[in-house]
Amino acid sequence: MSKRTHGKGWSFTPAESPQSAAQETLPPEKHRIKINLEKRRKGKIVTLIGNLALSKPDLKDLAKALKTACGTGGTAQNDVVELQGDHRDRARTWLSNNGWGVK
Repeated sequence: MSKRTHGKGWSFTPAESPQSAAQETLPPEKHRIKINLEKRRKGKIVTLIGNLALSKPDLKDLAKALKTACGTGGTAQNDVVELQGDHRDRARTWLSNNGWGVK
């Protein structure tokens, strides 16, 4: 968030706390990832890939790899990767082939 400084203009203050940036990342084989399907308003379907213990950069890298593998859009937020559409089978196959523990 931005905040006003005394006579020096605007400065950028990150909203993240230092503790969240230092979150420990578990190795892929120790994860037990859960893959769910959620129906949003207007009938939109979203594949949720959760139960991830990853730092923010690692979560974004995983989301990018999954989006590329599934050929779809999506996002990574709140320790969950969201993929647009029903991609449970493709995501499960890709995660299993790359050494991730899938539940």
